[in-house]
Amino acid sequence: MELHYRLVVQGMEEGVVFHDQEGVIRATNPSAERILRIPADALLGRRSVLERCNPFQEDGNPFPLERCPALVCLHTGQSERGLIIGIRRAGGELSWLSFTSHPLARADGSRAGVVTSFRDITELRERETQNTRRILEVSNTVRLHDAFLATAAHELRTPLTALRLQMQNLLHRVSSGAGLAVEVLTTKLQASVRQTERLNALIDLLLDVSRMTVGRIELKRTSVDLAELTRELLAHNADELAAGGIEVTLEAEPVTGEWDVARLEQVVGNLLSNALKYGNRKPVHLKVRREGAFAVLTVTDTGLGVPASEHRRIFERFERAHHGGQSGMGLGLWIVREIVDAHGGSIELASVPEEGSTFTVRLPLPPTPEAGVPEEGS
Repeated sequence: MELHYRLVVQGMEEGVVFHDQEGVIRATNPSAERILRIPADALLGRRSVLERCNPFQEDGNPFPLERCPALVCLHTGQSERGLIIGIRRAGGELSWLSFTSHPLARADGSRAGVVTSFRDITELRERETQNTRRILEVSNTVRLHDAFLATAAHELRTPLTALRLQMQNLLHRVSSGAGLAVEVLTTKLQASVRQTERLNALIDLLLDVSRMTVGRIELKRTSVDLAELTRELLAHNADELAAGGIEVTLEAEPVTGEWDVARLEQVVGNLLSNALKYGNRKPVHLKVRREGAFAVLTVTDTGLGVPASEHRRIFERFERAHHGGQSGMGLGLWIVREIVDAHGGSIELASVPEEGSTFTVRLPLPPTPEAGVPEEGS
């Protein structure tokens, strides 16, 4: 029978260690050596298998050897089950082990020692960590999606409400027989047209989000001068910029490439809008230049800035900077990144909190016979 038990223990996947009544290790099985990567003769005679493993707790603090499950079990006479301990192997590799210790008793009831079994649960913990991370990511996505829908509903309701009031007012004036001067009617209709244009822009935005989310962004490439496009966009919005009282300057040299004009206008417009929103009403500077095989657009403000920890996050869908008290759908920079990526370009952010931000867009230029295909960073 004893031989039978020895054979069973020798064949177990779990590591098994026997301590005598003094707490000294007297026997181990091959799995104990394999899991710990310590030969049996280096374990025998010790009081804990953890002495050479640099053990640590789940919170990262060192694990006290006096709390070794075998020694606690020997002292209390009670089993210790499922104690999770981390170990650092040679070379710095980290592993997690689950320990269980049971007291052994002789026929007369006196203590004969302790048997401890342990198994490597590193892969299991990694899977649990990954699952937890996925759950958190999904939960965060749902939360952001809900917030986006609430914001979108509000943004759509605002022009709808104004448009409805305008139409109701006109209908009341007409049905009551009250006359309407041409100037008054023109003003009200112009206001209604502006509200419908705002609604149309919001609907286009929602459609863009849908297309980009499934990777179906379409580009209608044509020859376009990035400098001229930027200059025209600023001229088109001159009245609005002047009303905001923020100085916007442009330094540009002609750079012509094959890009989608409407999408590029979105890039410039969104970056400008972002600079005006978070620029703390300080001057904004745009620059267009050629840099090797790339057209480069930079938009610089001297406003609130963005902490380094948020540089990656603010380019994600539905995300916004955590300061400034600004509202929005959290889509502007995400759309910029998607459009730039679709053109084979890149966008970078350099920013210091309370000093400002510079967004840099690089778009590949058509290869020339001499230059060949452009490479990023050339």
